[in-house]
Amino acid sequence: MRKAVFLFTICLFSILGHSQNPTKRIDSIVKLINSEKSLKVKMVCDTSFVSYSDLSTIECLKFYFQKDKLLKAIYSLDYRRKDSTLNNSSSRFDEFYYNDGQLIKVITKDFDQSPPKNIEFYLNENQLKKFLSKETPNPKGTQNYSRYDGINYFIESAYTLLNEFKLLNQKVNPK
Repeated sequence: MRKAVFLFTICLFSILGHSQNPTKRIDSIVKLINSEKSLKVKMVCDTSFVSYSDLSTIECLKFYFQKDKLLKAIYSLDYRRKDSTLNNSSSRFDEFYYNDGQLIKVITKDFDQSPPKNIEFYLNENQLKKFLSKETPNPKGTQNYSRYDGINYFIESAYTLLNEFKLLNQKVNPK
């Protein structure tokens, strides 16, 4: 009887583990990526100056990878002023998480709120197909809705960053 109860308990725990909420599963993958100490980092930044003003923009991309597989990408855009008495401001900060070359989570900051609020999007393969399909229903109810609005903008940006990472690796490590 003890063996039957023990086997039943093991089966129950394995069923519960495999039926874990996809959001929790994605969060656990993200925690593993963020806690990984052996990730390599490649960073690309560009500064541009706005003519006839003291304003400059700094745009940076950070790629976190392991074994030539992209796990995390961060895009940031900051506005800087030459006058140090004025506040410098961030206008964009997006984090993209990947698992086996597929986008799984996006975290973006909403700088319109004080303090800035994180907005999170979770993606699985079905959601990705739904968001990128032309038949996606219009969630905003506007006539000018395009595939670059909302989550689709982040999906498109994430896969553009993935392609940029691949190109960056080709230039550094020609085969």
